[in-house]
Amino acid sequence: MNIGIVGGGQLGQMLAHAGLKLGHSFKFLVPQGECCVEAFGEVIRGDFTDTKLLREFARGVDVFTFEWENVPQATLEALSGFAPMRPSPACAKVAKDRIQEKKFFQAAGLNVQKFAAVSCEADLASALEHVGLPAMLKTRGQGYDGKGQRRITDSARALEAFEQLANVPCILESFVAFDFEISLIAVRGYHIGATASGATIKSATSNAPSAATIYFYPPCLNQHVNGILHKTSVPAEGVLPELLEHTQAAVAKMMETLDYEGILCVEFFVRNTPTGQQLIANEMAPRVHNSGHWSIEGAVTSQFTNHILAVTRQPLGSTATHAKAVMINLVGTIPLSLEAPENINAHLLVKESIGAATVARTVVVDTHEQNQNVTAHIYGKSPRPGRKLGHITAVGENAPRLAESVLNG
Repeated sequence: MNIGIVGGGQLGQMLAHAGLKLGHSFKFLVPQGECCVEAFGEVIRGDFTDTKLLREFARGVDVFTFEWENVPQATLEALSGFAPMRPSPACAKVAKDRIQEKKFFQAAGLNVQKFAAVSCEADLASALEHVGLPAMLKTRGQGYDGKGQRRITDSARALEAFEQLANVPCILESFVAFDFEISLIAVRGYHIGATASGATIKSATSNAPSAATIYFYPPCLNQHVNGILHKTSVPAEGVLPELLEHTQAAVAKMMETLDYEGILCVEFFVRNTPTGQQLIANEMAPRVHNSGHWSIEGAVTSQFTNHILAVTRQPLGSTATHAKAVMINLVGTIPLSLEAPENINAHLLVKESIGAATVARTVVVDTHEQNQNVTAHIYGKSPRPGRKLGHITAVGENAPRLAESVLNG
């Protein structure tokens, strides 16, 4: 199939890398400027609201997907008129508005913190009274990696925070004093007569072309620095099994409600209270997710491969893990040991592999330890503060130590 991807960042790069191995071709719609997918397929650059450009992008495409949900909703809906969009534009719409997202979580049976809509200055007083302090004021859309949010600890500073967010429609959420954060990544797809050893939940939809199946990856333990994901460890430890099972069932319900096809990630705050453990849904991403990058080396089938399998309606792959895994983002700069492999510690042997792309590199680090491996993915993006330039994944019982050893050279 010829797959059209809306967006041209590292997620699109890794989706295409997985899909090329399956025999697919790719076409990308990206805004003007730098992107890192040129070597993976045809790139169409321009204004996402340009109908002529959208027709050009859609020419020859069999199915669309997106690697970035903050795309004009009208763009996704217009493209879905040319070929199927998976997941559908309706799935992206839920995640574009934090108020709608919170209500959707509640309808599925997930816990959320107190929240209130703040559409104008006049809404602040009642919102603060309902939510309490401390609280987080966030834009209702367009926020990611810590952008578009302010913490409020003093009601007298609420107006200032609202003005810093340009007086756009916001949501006020009670601040959650959590013990740790996790994400749940699931894939849902239609196929006929296929099974996968990593299955957690199976479900059928009567009006579907075939049975729809949902598989879950193990929960991911996430650590953030300055609002940007720093490290993901798999499997996350400390989540009560019965609570995890209930939460997976709720996420499965969400996917069925949306008739979802592809990878979905939902992030949660975990609180251990005197009355028991709580999982509080924070936000969802209707696409492949940074906290699932470990799956390229750490799972039988990566999130990228499973997303391609789902959107092309092929049998899904196992979500079982090979071993423990740790993923660390490379933000702002690339360690010297990976930019100049000859400088790496003597006990590590770097083997550089250039795949389909000349702008992206995969560095395989031979640790000389049985059943252990470290891989660094360099996206080929220009460095700047706060920008994700690559990631390191270590797999094996000593994964945390191995990842840090490569990161620190």
